[in-house]
Amino acid sequence: MQRHAEIDLIKKILAYEENKSTDMQSECSSINVDCYTRKDQFAKEEQLFKEMPIIVGHSSQLPEAGDYFTREICKVPLIVLRQKDGSLKAFINVCKHRGGRLAREASGKGLRSLVCQYHAWTYETNGNLRGIPHRDGFSNMPEGCKSLTELPLTERFGFIWLRLSPIKVGDKDGGFETELDKLLGDSIIQDLEGYQLDSHVVFDPKDFHRPINWKLAVDTFMENYHVKKTHKETIDFMFLDTVGSYKKFGLQQRNLYPKKTITSLREKDESEWHVREHGNFLYLLFPNTLLLIEPDHINVSIVYPDGIGHTQLINFTLLAKAPNEKGIAYFCKNNEILYRALEEDFSMASDVQQGLYSGACQEFLHGRFEQGLRYFHDNIEEALKT
Repeated sequence: MQRHAEIDLIKKILAYEENKSTDMQSECSSINVDCYTRKDQFAKEEQLFKEMPIIVGHSSQLPEAGDYFTREICKVPLIVLRQKDGSLKAFINVCKHRGGRLAREASGKGLRSLVCQYHAWTYETNGNLRGIPHRDGFSNMPEGCKSLTELPLTERFGFIWLRLSPIKVGDKDGGFETELDKLLGDSIIQDLEGYQLDSHVVFDPKDFHRPINWKLAVDTFMENYHVKKTHKETIDFMFLDTVGSYKKFGLQQRNLYPKKTITSLREKDESEWHVREHGNFLYLLFPNTLLLIEPDHINVSIVYPDGIGHTQLINFTLLAKAPNEKGIAYFCKNNEILYRALEEDFSMASDVQQGLYSGACQEFLHGRFEQGLRYFHDNIEEALKT
């Protein structure tokens, strides 16, 4: 964020606090409840995940050649691994012989080859077929069976981005990177570059599986109206009640949830104003990655649909450098509060999930100050049209 924009944003928040107001739309809006329950809607959303760039991890998780991790996203098993030349490649984690699984562990180091657990077909880490037991039985093998199915991948802003559908013509000539740039847009790219995430390291990763629709998981991040009640035992004491700023950049969003300490800036010169010290930016990198910008670290939550009523969340903290013993204790304590707050959100989302099929609500209402929700759901509908 440019400095003049930061100053203007702080002034806006201070005015809101003084006038007991906040960012508001001219009127409230609503969405049909069946957007969480319709099978045809979910099938379209799942396909959307397969056709656009999504984040699957951070570059620091795979620092050395042979390092890898596996994921299963939208029924696509994949493996991401660091090559000898330092680049990354991603493949569908399926043998081209009879569909057996290759790597079974969630992550590992020093991988030299991929061996199918079914018939021992062996592949190089670059995906090329290396060995077949009793090769003479496959003398007329099709070309497509001689290498694993590769997925387009790039490392940008410290994150690993890929598409769950196989490489297309032009992807390797910069097409996938161009697609990502177009999706993010100049403003979000500028913000991400400013955080220098490519030099950060992952701390305290955790995976969650919860019986909720993936959009309910995202919804909990997109407004701060619920903080006073839902998080009264964890984080409410820090934040202004329902005061915030919400901005949309195409399909991307940037919300600001200011802390009570921001009012202290009224007594300071503008040269000392830094919004990151007095509020949390929340970025939604469409469709499913949430970046919560804290003063000295960044929390990342990646939401994957795992069925119409089930969600997988991958969470980790990004630190500017690997912490020492004192730093580990500090960030563990901080994350203890974070994950308690997440469980509070999951509990509320589970309540909503259980009521979706009850018929009590035909639509959900979004208040004038809950425009982050409106932007998110409007963007899904817009993306599904293209």
